[in-house]
Amino acid sequence: MDILRRLFGLGPGQLPPTLDGYQAPPGALATGWSCDDPECEGAGYFPDPRPSIPRRCDLCGSGTHPRHAWPWQHDERRAELDALLERAEEEGDKYLAPMVRLHLMCWTFEDHLMRRDRATALAFLTEADVRLRGEMKEDRFLTEGSFRHLLVLGALRSGDPDIALTALDPWVTLAHTQAPGYGTDLAQDNAARTNYRSLVSSCLVWLDDPRTATHRARPTVTSWALTTARAPHVRDYLTADHLTRLPQLT
Repeated sequence: MDILRRLFGLGPGQLPPTLDGYQAPPGALATGWSCDDPECEGAGYFPDPRPSIPRRCDLCGSGTHPRHAWPWQHDERRAELDALLERAEEEGDKYLAPMVRLHLMCWTFEDHLMRRDRATALAFLTEADVRLRGEMKEDRFLTEGSFRHLLVLGALRSGDPDIALTALDPWVTLAHTQAPGYGTDLAQDNAARTNYRSLVSSCLVWLDDPRTATHRARPTVTSWALTTARAPHVRDYLTADHLTRLPQLT
C-alpha cells in the first residue's frame, strides 16, 4: 500500500483523487466510494466518515474513487461541475450547460460564505435572485426552485441561518404572487410542482436547523411553510416527508 501511495503521489492518510481530478488534502474523510467503471455502478457508504476507502470494487474489481465528507465535498463538487460543463460545451448540449451554470452559481454563493465573505455572499444572492427570475421568464419549464433550495442549504450548511432567511424571503413572495412558473395547473406543470415542493422543503430545513430553535423569524417561516402547503393546488403534490412533518409545526 505504501508503494501505491508513492506511485500516485499520495501522502499518509490521503484519499485517492476523484474521477474528475479532485485531490483532497491529507486528513480528509470519505462518506463512501464509487466504482471507477461507470457501467458497474458498484458503490458503498459508511455510517461514519472514514479516512480510507476500498482499493477495489467488490463487484467488478475496478479501482474506486471517494465520496467525500463535508467540507471536502464542497471542492469535490466544484471539480465535478467543471468537468460536466466542459463536456456539455464540447458536445454542444444546450440543455445541460445552462443547468450546470446555475449549479455553479449556487456553489459560488456557498463558497463566499465558507470563506466568511458575507458581504459578497449577500450581493451575490441578490444577483442570483434576479438571474433566476430572468431564467424563469425565458423558460417556463425551469425548475428554479431546485436552485433556490440549494441557496438555502448552502447558507445553512455554512452556518448562517440569517442569510438562508434572506434567500427564502423573495422566493416566498414570488411563489405566493403566482409569478411565471408558479401556475395553478400543477397536474400538467412539473416545474411548478417542483418549485412549490422545494419551497416547503426549504422552510422545513430552516426550521429543523438547531440554530433556528429560538430565532425571531421562526413563526414567520412556519407560516410560510403552512400557507404554501395548504394551497389547494399544492397540497396534493407534497411528499410523504412533508405530510409527516407539517402537522408537527407549532
